Amino acid sequence: MRLKRRLVYTGLPVLTGLAIGIGVLIVNPNAGQKIGDIIYAKGVSIDSYAYAVNKATSSVVNIYVTELNSNYTSPNGNEIISSASGVILSSSGYIVTNYHVVPSGNEENHAIWAQTRNGKLYQAFVIGCDRRTDLALLKVEADDLTPIEREIKDPQVGDVVLAIGNPNNLGQTVTHGIVSAISRSGSGLLSRDQMNIRQGIQDLIQTDAPINNGNSGGALINTAGNLVGVNTASFNGYQTYGIGFAVPTKMVEYVTNEIKKHGRVIRGYLGISDEENLGLKSNQDGVRVGYVDPLGPASGLIKVNDLIVTANNIKIRSVKELIEIISNSSPGTTIKFTLKRDDKICNVEVTLTEDETNID
Repeated sequence: MRLKRRLVYTGLPVLTGLAIGIGVLIVNPNAGQKIGDIIYAKGVSIDSYAYAVNKATSSVVNIYVTELNSNYTSPNGNEIISSASGVILSSSGYIVTNYHVVPSGNEENHAIWAQTRNGKLYQAFVIGCDRRTDLALLKVEADDLTPIEREIKDPQVGDVVLAIGNPNNLGQTVTHGIVSAISRSGSGLLSRDQMNIRQGIQDLIQTDAPINNGNSGGALINTAGNLVGVNTASFNGYQTYGIGFAVPTKMVEYVTNEIKKHGRVIRGYLGISDEENLGLKSNQDGVRVGYVDPLGPASGLIKVNDLIVTANNIKIRSVKELIEIISNSSPGTTIKFTLKRDDKICNVEVTLTEDETNID
């Protein structure tokens, strides 16, 4: 009797678990592999990151810019103008890289190529670019690429990260470091190889994982092999050691989805510059205007040295808050500003235009 009870108490849960597992595999055959990956990842030694690297490297490509051949054939080594990296987002051929990597609009005789880890070469075409986040979306004709898995959670300072890319065209290379800081603001590119690390729309990840020339557009992954960011341009172009930046996955997802829909990211433009020497100044009472674009929508309405106190009745305490309100508003939106000018309060309304981010 006791034996039967034991068999019931122990055998029934086992059989139930097996039945559920078989059912899950019938509905989703890939579930077994994912579960296995999770179990394996949990048991991997912290002394090695081979699992993470092997998982992610097939989703990182080498990017080459070449001059077009007369017959549009594949490039050879003598024709390569520059090299960089990219990350595969879908099996159907979408690849993300940096904006500063792709040829500008006046370089129509140039071609872009993406080479997978197994050596297969594809000609890539630009779907759209975004200078503000230094991202570009490419497309190749393929249906069997390996997309990288994306990390949903935001990274934390101290997390171990690995940068994968093609530094100096040496081939796929992995470097190691930690997340040094998060939410480092950036307002876009100053030039094709200089990122403006000042208050802006970006929340960049700062890392001490070595990021060299050619790593641009490559993957920054965690120890589970999931993408946490896309490596971007160096800090104001200086050869600083231990200071690298990556665009976080959430921003990458948003920008690439917008590019798929519209061919670009549509943002409002107020016409107040944030250049280093002419920039906005923030304090507890609002944001002090340092420069107004004479051709922008704010010209004649907002003046240099005005203190922007509120925008649409939202109190402005920092440049970043103001930029977020403007960039999240569609062109054609009218925003009401409360200003302090010469110790007097005044109200103005400005209708935003579209933020033209093309710097070519």
